[in-house]
Amino acid sequence: MRMNTISSFAEYLQNIPEESKPKLIELMAIIKEAVPHAEEGGISYGIPTYKYLGGLVAVGATKKHGAFYVMSNSVLNHFENQLIGMDYTTGTIRFKFVGVLPKNLIQEIVKIRVEDNEYIASQRKTKKK
Repeated sequence: MRMNTISSFAEYLQNIPEESKPKLIELMAIIKEAVPHAEEGGISYGIPTYKYLGGLVAVGATKKHGAFYVMSNSVLNHFENQLIGMDYTTGTIRFKFVGVLPKNLIQEIVKIRVEDNEYIASQRKTKKK
């Protein structure tokens, strides 16, 4: 199956390399623990995307690494000091399949993304009035 035809988180997990699955599942659990009300918003741009008042964060995996897509470069910049020594780039943190995921950092980032989306939603409501 081609990745661009995948439509659910479960399908995505079935179609990634076996060595990728445990850490990606762990990352998904960390996100859901931080924001239980976030929806598994389907596949967007070929990767599983969580939604809460719009796009929240996304995850992905290759044979070489997993990825946590923050969907906000400014939020990631806020955590620059905590990212020292990690593999990251504009809006994305990449991680190897060995070692421990930075659970607290991931949850802090997700919670700030929730606050961002709530603020944006409140601004939209204000403009409509």
